[in-house]
Amino acid sequence: MGGIGRSARCLPWSAALTLAVLAPLLAPAGAAEDQSYDAQTKAKLQEVITGQLKAFEKGDAAAAEAFAAPAIKERFPEPAEFLDMVKKDYGALIHPRSTQFAGVADSPHGPLQKMTVVAADGTVWSAIYSFEKVEGTWRITGCGLAKDETQQAI
Repeated sequence: MGGIGRSARCLPWSAALTLAVLAPLLAPAGAAEDQSYDAQTKAKLQEVITGQLKAFEKGDAAAAEAFAAPAIKERFPEPAEFLDMVKKDYGALIHPRSTQFAGVADSPHGPLQKMTVVAADGTVWSAIYSFEKVEGTWRITGCGLAKDETQQAI
């Protein structure tokens, strides 16, 4: 997954942070993965994302928002608002054909999980999820989503 196209969506990151984060993580395949996180932590991060994707699939706004960090819940106090925003701006995550987890990297704010998404229409997207620990549980603090122009629709 070499590069990304112009279509990028991020919440709640700033554009500068998004570019700083996405550039090294979307390096060519074979680039070294950060070894800062053990297999158990990586599995927990992936469980959080998978749980939220299942909630999106069911249309369960409250369950989907439960995986979000407090800052996102403050920005979208009603779960229905959160789900509406995801449908509007992150449609590839609602009913994806497939998802595949890639590497985990470290950032000054916590772990970043990369994932490839094949949307319902067959377009390929790169997602980067950021996390923070809240009362011992990983919660999603943001997601960068960029259409991967180097991959053809499937």
